[in-house]
Amino acid sequence: MKLYKIILSGGGTGGHIYPAIAIANELKARFPKSEFLFVGAKDKMEMQKVPQAGYKITGLWIAGIQRRLTFKNLLFPFKLLVSLLKSTLIINAFKPDVVIGTGGFASGPLLQVATMKGVPTLIQEQNSFPGITNKLLSKKVNKVCVAYKGLEQFFPKDKLILTGNPVRQDLLDLDQKLEEAHLFFSLDPGKKTLLVLGGSLGARRMNQLIESQLDYLEALGIQLMWQCGKLYVEDYNKYNSNKNVQVHAFLNRMDLAYAAADVVISRAGASSVSELCVVGKPVIFIPSPNVSEDHQTKNAMAISEKNAALIISEKDLESTFETQFSKLIASESQQKTLSTNIKKLALKQATQTIADEIEKLLQMNLKTIHNVYFIGIGGVGMSALAKYFVAAGKVVGGYDKTPTLITESLVDVGVVIQFETATSNIDQRFLNSKETLIVFTPAISESNAIFNYFKTNNFQVLKRSEVLGLVTKHSQCLAVAGTHGKTTTSSILGYLMYECNEKVTAFIGGISENYQSNLIQNGTDISVVEADEFDRSFLTLSPDFACITSMDADHLDIYDSETDLVDAFKQFAKKIKPSGKLFIRKGLPLEGISYGVNEQADYNAVNVRIENGSYHFDLQTPTELIENLAFHLPGTHNLSNAVAALAMAIEFGCSKQRLKTALKGYKGVKRRFTYQIKTDDFVFIDDYAHHPTEINAVHQAVREMYPSQKVAVVFQPHLYSRTKDFVDDFASSLVPV
Repeated sequence: MKLYKIILSGGGTGGHIYPAIAIANELKARFPKSEFLFVGAKDKMEMQKVPQAGYKITGLWIAGIQRRLTFKNLLFPFKLLVSLLKSTLIINAFKPDVVIGTGGFASGPLLQVATMKGVPTLIQEQNSFPGITNKLLSKKVNKVCVAYKGLEQFFPKDKLILTGNPVRQDLLDLDQKLEEAHLFFSLDPGKKTLLVLGGSLGARRMNQLIESQLDYLEALGIQLMWQCGKLYVEDYNKYNSNKNVQVHAFLNRMDLAYAAADVVISRAGASSVSELCVVGKPVIFIPSPNVSEDHQTKNAMAISEKNAALIISEKDLESTFETQFSKLIASESQQKTLSTNIKKLALKQATQTIADEIEKLLQMNLKTIHNVYFIGIGGVGMSALAKYFVAAGKVVGGYDKTPTLITESLVDVGVVIQFETATSNIDQRFLNSKETLIVFTPAISESNAIFNYFKTNNFQVLKRSEVLGLVTKHSQCLAVAGTHGKTTTSSILGYLMYECNEKVTAFIGGISENYQSNLIQNGTDISVVEADEFDRSFLTLSPDFACITSMDADHLDIYDSETDLVDAFKQFAKKIKPSGKLFIRKGLPLEGISYGVNEQADYNAVNVRIENGSYHFDLQTPTELIENLAFHLPGTHNLSNAVAALAMAIEFGCSKQRLKTALKGYKGVKRRFTYQIKTDDFVFIDDYAHHPTEINAVHQAVREMYPSQKVAVVFQPHLYSRTKDFVDDFASSLVPV
């Protein structure tokens, strides 16, 4: 039996607490020897409710921001800092295998720290309109379980799992409990029963409404079960003298209360909505207008739009309640319609489905994986990972559209590859979901038959970037990010670390000319990786060292704007481990160790000159001048990349003399200023420059190396979206000069 250490955080209201407890109960049933810890906010109701459920809890000094200027708001930055520090201590001490957030003040700092430390994380979002904290966290966590369709506008689409909200398991099959409910609550089976739910703490405005309508309800012959909340029970206990009215601070047997109810009046908190979908009772929602983002109104509207419930806003209670209620209680057909439609929205297996996703995160341990199948295996990044797993002794296979030199090289080392999407042709060794990891590239279409087969048959399916995060989790990770230059920079860095005899594995986004491979491997203590901004993939990494080479606008089909792209790079910078270092090209709007060429930077190439087609330069470091380095790739942009790699290697602790010697031998990456023909009369250069900025850089390098030669350019566009977004810039870059 596996033993896991699991942290859950959810609180502030029952809508956050009870889903967390339900998830914990399900996980405890699956892994009874596991250790659980809840993290809540001090002085909130979770500090009592969680221990009552049998779990340990610790509290953070944290609260939300109020909508007006108050002294408490002034304390918020201090509370957040203290909570982040305590969250760090909690995670360092407990060493969780997974951290789960169900909402509430404490979830924010706890999950923020967990993602920074590379702990697998999951958010369970109950509402149809999520709060700011979960929207921000969703870019960093591994999975987001949601209760409503259409949340792609708020969360990364590839992380979304439609699960519904966890509900009490005793709410299933209520039809068998009607007689028991009447006896338990001493109800008259011959009368209609109205159940009123204002929340566990109560709702002042709803209670005022019900009090004003008691005579009206009695005239209709209705018996009332009224959960008024512990804050108000003393005000309304007096009505218990009426045989048709039952006032409760809190209903402990909600299953029997729902079973007895003919009609329900309720707030529209996420948990209440989910429960009402399961029990299938006609309901009138009175959303609270005093919650953040007005999410109760949005929750209720998501149901009423499907003709599955009625809504009355608080401001309209006096004018419309009696009319709406009278019409509903008198119409059996309307009650049946609402009941039928709301049942259609129920996701009864929510708790189990969420636990399934958490179990997948718990199983994100590459030691237990025997087989790895890649969808899109022919990509340069995917094939590097495939080679890594071959070297690790795994059975490796995959799919790609067409054979290439890359797929041929994989077949040569024993990789099984299919070039058709027929699932019947998948090698039998990859059909065991317990032993097989599926890796896919975001470039794969969601309609791909193989992709859908694995997604719908309970396989562990992860993006390449997520697998890179797993591979690098237990090594010292050196990551290179940037819209330009990351392949060259990471290949130089991997080459330098290898030549300095460091125990390194480098995953390169191109074929190294030195090793004729996109995988450089001399051990697993250190990982060098490209941190790809496409699809925000780099946010799955938690590097020790990170470099950002550039942040020019790109991938605007993924990012809303250049500002959105820059924000993603800033989020990536925050993923660096607390003891780590950030390296930035001079001029970028970030704080870190700067590098450049002939600039006022921490690491700076100075005295640059060209001799026999190569750069010769001195490297100014923060402590000394290293003289007479040689680098054979043309172009100032490539020299800048070399300085970045040298800075990272020096700060890591590599010998400066060995680095100086090694740099002379670096040959480059295929299709990065690769000479296909080089004679006295004719030079043919192949380069992957696919962005206007990169075209300009290549042009600068050509002019620098061949100032008197005539230049002709053949350009092949890469990505329709990029060509459309930067058509004017492409025109400027390619204009004859």
